[in-house]
Amino acid sequence: MGSKEWSFVLMMSALGNVLAFITIAPTMIQQVALDFSLLPVFVAAIFGGPVIGGITGLLAGIVPSIWFGPLGSLGPLGVTTSIGKAIVGVTAGLLAKVFNPTSRSSLYYAPVVLLSYVPEAAWIYAVFSIFVPLLLPGAPEFLYGLWLPILIKGTFEISVMAAFMAALGGHVGFRNFVLSSLRSVALKQSEHAKS
Repeated sequence: MGSKEWSFVLMMSALGNVLAFITIAPTMIQQVALDFSLLPVFVAAIFGGPVIGGITGLLAGIVPSIWFGPLGSLGPLGVTTSIGKAIVGVTAGLLAKVFNPTSRSSLYYAPVVLLSYVPEAAWIYAVFSIFVPLLLPGAPEFLYGLWLPILIKGTFEISVMAAFMAALGGHVGFRNFVLSSLRSVALKQSEHAKS
């Protein structure tokens, strides 16, 4: 990864943290809040691949990790939020290679976004049903079953983000901007498409 790709990762990560802050704060209800910080992670993963998507996810999860960790009820397990976002970034990057939405109809962005939530959903379930009871034995009891409302809320968020990505991916100007920000990745993708 060159400096241009790192700049893109940092820009998308910063945007993810801003989106987290402006969506989590006003919607917080007992450790469950809307969080659209994955939108830039999807952009990074679909256009840049699994490595760029994973790094962006890890960094875009800083605000949610702090919010739900030290400032919330998860304490040191707040970092699991960043790990979940990294899992989504890697998965979306891998699925983008299979579905190749950047060279097809913008509708192909939706299954990449929707399917990339499946591993994170499993991670969320594991965090609350295994790690919280194991590593936070004195945690409030409501945390053990919190995975269900989080997954319901997450399914709504992912559906909205799938629609956003389909709209963004269908915009030629947006695609050209992102690809120009990831010049070396775009060159590799075009060479791969030719072979």
